[in-house]
Amino acid sequence: MTSGRREPPPEVLMRPEERIQKQVDAIEKILGLKSRARILDFGCGRGSQTLELARRRYRIVGMDRAASAFAEAREQARREKLTAHFLADDMRSIPYEGEFNAALNLRNPLGCYESERDDIRCLQGVRRSLRPGGKVLLDLLNREAVVRSLADDVGVFDLRTGRLDCRHFQVRGGSGLKRVPSMRLYTLTELARMLEDVGLSLLNAWGDYEQAPYNVASPRLLVLAEAGLVPAKAEPKPEDADLPRTLRIKGRPR
Repeated sequence: MTSGRREPPPEVLMRPEERIQKQVDAIEKILGLKSRARILDFGCGRGSQTLELARRRYRIVGMDRAASAFAEAREQARREKLTAHFLADDMRSIPYEGEFNAALNLRNPLGCYESERDDIRCLQGVRRSLRPGGKVLLDLLNREAVVRSLADDVGVFDLRTGRLDCRHFQVRGGSGLKRVPSMRLYTLTELARMLEDVGLSLLNAWGDYEQAPYNVASPRLLVLAEAGLVPAKAEPKPEDADLPRTLRIKGRPR
C-alpha cells in the first residue's frame, strides 16, 4: 500500500555540486560543445556553472551586472588556475563581437529589465558576440506554468503587458516562496519572434534539462537558438582581439 505522496525529483536529493555537474552535462550535450570552445555565460550570477565549465577546459567569460555576485567564483578560478574571466557590465551592452562558439544564460535576465526594447538589446549583444553557427541556450521561467500556479493573494500578472508584479510568488511543488522583482514573462512565440529579429534562429525548446517536450506545465522553458551568417558589411576581426589575454589561443599568428 502506498501513501500517495509524490517522491521528490532525483535532483532535489543531490548535493549542490552534483546538481551543477548534472546540469553542465546536459548543457554540453545540448550545445554540442567542442574541446576548448569559447563560451559566454551572460548573467552568470555566482558563477557556479561558469566554474564547472572552466574545469572541463572550456574558455569562458562570466558576465553579470555586479562584481560582488561572482567575487568568490573569480577568486576560486584564480586558485584553480582555470581559463575563466569574469566581467561586471550591463548585459544590454555586451562588449564582444564574433568571439564565442556558444552563449548561455541560466538565470532569467530576459524580462528583468523595464522594457522589451532592453531585452532585445541584450539579445542583439549576444548575437554580436557569437561566431556564425554559434549556439545560445536560454533557461527561462515557463510563463504558462507560472500563471497557472500563481497564488492570487501574493501576486498580480498583467495580461496586457505580460509582466508579473509581486512581492512573492509560489509555484506548486516548489520549496517555498521566492522573492522576485517585477518581471516580463515571454511566451515561446514571443521569444521566437525576438530571436529572429536579432538574427538568431530558434532550433528547439524543451521543458527541462532532460530535453522533455515543452508544454504548459513544464517546470522551465529551455530555448536553443543559432546565430546566422555575419552581415556582408561586417569586417572580420582577429579571432582573439577582444578576449582577455588568458583566453587567447597560444601561438596565434600576430
